[in-house]
Order: sequence, then structure tokens, then C-alpha cells
Amino acid sequence: MFLRILLRSALGRRSRTLTALLGITIASAVATTMLNLYVDIESKLTKEFNKFGANILLVAKPGETFSAETLERIRTVLPASDSAIPVAYAVAKTSERKPVVVAGIDIEKMRKLNPWWSIYNDKDSTAIALIGERAAAIFPAGSSSRTLSFKGRAFAVPPSPILHTGGPEDSKIYLALPQFQEWTGIFPSSIEVFAFGSNSDIAALIDQMRKRLPSLEVHPVRQIVETETRVLGKTRAILLAATLMIAIMVALCVLITLSASVLEQRRDFALMKALGSSQRALNTIFISESLALAVAGSIIGFALGCGLAAWIGRANFHAAVVPRLAVFPPVVLGCLLLTLLSA
Repeated sequence: MFLRILLRSALGRRSRTLTALLGITIASAVATTMLNLYVDIESKLTKEFNKFGANILLVAKPGETFSAETLERIRTVLPASDSAIPVAYAVAKTSERKPVVVAGIDIEKMRKLNPWWSIYNDKDSTAIALIGERAAAIFPAGSSSRTLSFKGRAFAVPPSPILHTGGPEDSKIYLALPQFQEWTGIFPSSIEVFAFGSNSDIAALIDQMRKRLPSLEVHPVRQIVETETRVLGKTRAILLAATLMIAIMVALCVLITLSASVLEQRRDFALMKALGSSQRALNTIFISESLALAVAGSIIGFALGCGLAAWIGRANFHAAVVPRLAVFPPVVLGCLLLTLLSA
């Protein structure tokens, strides 16, 4: 009899029932979407920021360089998926006696580490040099030979791709490290490290490297780490604020719908009390009907929210946000509480 009363009550006022169910479904869908994004947003943003290159810098003490043993020790500290690229620097001069910074690197690894670099005239993928856009302007216009000198030793830079980043890299010339060392005799004095992970993971790795490599200076690349922290914090704050605002509006909608439903059932309630029903029984029927709508709406909304979160992840990060079943219990509990308060 109790279930029949609930069913007839819902079917007898279909418009009110559908309105309340729609409001709860929207709240559930939005909460599911936001919570899935909230949990997954850190990994997605970390993946995007990792495209900006190295996030840790190792520097030798003034006047010192890295030996082969030091480089091998550094690689044992880093996880297997991370990259460490030694960099050596020298200030050379052109044939017109203009100074230019020359860096010795592993060009192939550095290009993989910085996929955002724009490289022109890249006809030879095995080129031993990259010339920054502003550095190329130092040489005479139309000249096919680019000769550099360092401590009386000349080096003819072969025809090379042009590098454009919009940053300080445009003012440098990059040579393959073996050719750079053979020409200048200078060994690497810094190492650019790419460590995959969140800010907390990178901070833990930096602490570990400082303990195991006390003779080196270990610095995070502040522009990347701090920007990622700010963007992550603001994005999460926006997600929480949007969820809270929508939940409040849906609560008002459900409250108004249930209030109208009570007014419509006044005669039914009066008749039931006249037949001997208690106030507690009436309250139980009304609240049970509301909670049944909350359960149905939360289940439908959870399914819709998972699909919406996957679409948002695909559209913005080119990777779907994986639905998390751990989000379902708080979504259902939230919908039950919201509906119970409104009832």
C-alpha cells in the first residue's frame, strides 16, 4: 500500500514530479562533471605544462663543470621517464667581432623536450646546429658562411635550421655537444631536467636531488612551476564556485516545486488524517517520495555528468576525463541532502 501511494502520488502530478526530477538530475550532472574535472584537472594541466620543457635546472659551482661520473650519478637520481640534458656555454665572436652566445646540447633531445619550438628550414633532421632568429641577424645579410671564433679557434657553422621561440633562445646558436666540446674544450656547466609529475612530485624530487647531490645547485624553473600552481588553484576555485552556485539554484527550484506539491495535496492529506493517518505517516510518505526522486535523479545525472566530463576533457585537453566511481557516493549523498532540506 505504501508503494502504491508513492506511485500514485508521483503519477498524479506528473508536471511537478518531472520538474523536481529534472532539477535534481541537473544538480547531479553538474556535480558529477565538476568533481570528475576537479579530480582529473591536475593531471591534465600537468600534461599541458609539461610541453613547455624543462622544469628543473642543475647548476655547477662557479668555475666548475660536470664530469661524466657526475652526469651518470644525476641520471641514477632521476626516474626512468625523466630527461636530463647537459648544456655547455661559450661566448664566441663572429668574423665582424660581434659577440654571440653558443650552447652545446643534445639537439635531438632538446627538440623533443621543447615541442613548442618553431624551427624553419628544417630539411635535415640530423643537423648539428640550430641558429636563433636574432643570432642569425648578426651575420652579414646574404652571406652563406657563418664563421665563429673562440680563443683563436675558428668554427664554420654549416647551413642550419632557424629557431624561433620569442624568448632568449632566439639570441643563441646551438651546436651538438660533441662538436661544441671539440671546438671550445668546454664541458657542461648546467643540466636542464624534465621531470614529469605534479608540483608536489617535482618539489619532492628537488629535495631528493639536493640531498643526494649536495655539490650542485638545484633550482625549479619558477615560471613554469608557479604558473602551473596559479592556474590549477584558480581553475579548481572556479569549478567549486560554479558547482555551489548551481546547487543553490537547483535547491531553490526543488524547494518551490515541493512547496507547490504540498499545497496541491492538502485535500489528500486532510482526507488521510480524517481516516486515521498520523502526521508522522504523512511526513514519511512525502519525504520518501522526495528521496525516491533524489535517488533517480542522481543516477541519471551521474551518467550524464560522466559523459559531459569526458566531452569537456576531449575538447579542451584532447584526452577524455575518465569517469570515477568514487565520485558517485558524494553525488548521491549531496542530492539526498539537498532534497531532504527542501522537503
